[in-house]
Amino acid sequence: MLKLKTVGLPRRTQAERSAATRTRILEAAIASLYRHGYGATTTVMVAATAKVSRGAMLHHFPSKADLMLATLAEVMQRSAANFQAAASRIDDAWERYAALPDLRLESALEPAGVAFMEIMVGARSDEAVSERLDEFRVRLAPRPAQRMADWARASGVEVTDRDQAVSRTVSLAILGLAIQKQVLPGIDTEEVLTVLRDLKRGAMEPAGH
Repeated sequence: MLKLKTVGLPRRTQAERSAATRTRILEAAIASLYRHGYGATTTVMVAATAKVSRGAMLHHFPSKADLMLATLAEVMQRSAANFQAAASRIDDAWERYAALPDLRLESALEPAGVAFMEIMVGARSDEAVSERLDEFRVRLAPRPAQRMADWARASGVEVTDRDQAVSRTVSLAILGLAIQKQVLPGIDTEEVLTVLRDLKRGAMEPAGH
């Protein structure tokens, strides 16, 4: 009888396995922050959720501070991706840029957005994280601002100082609104969103205007 040769999948390299483990840990951290909050999220809980050994956890993230800062970088990337995905559903470039308040709130209420808020608020009472947060901000803070400027230009909007200030104001207001939404899920956000929409549209000027 002719025997068929079975071809197995290529074995992953050590680097690939390590990267997969790291991703699994970060996903578990985001899920824990989203469901349980910063205070209840521990490295032991995250390791159990990710189904990794204590040794594997310590290899990738020796402390909770290491885990939280790595998770913060990850959720910033995911929030940006969620934001872009939501924005891509709006065909008109001008309307897409004007929809900043709604898009920001939608992104902030995603698991990655909630995890971001939990870390930023939790860091206030976690000295090990707060000591390293300024360095983290200096390294990553320019990226969202640059993405916003690129988005404005692509939408045919002149990037003025006022528009940039309004965009920052909207983003900070949405952050506070999202935190309140977590505490009071039934709160009506429409009135605040209407004000923020009007503020954003009032700051937008066509390029070359």
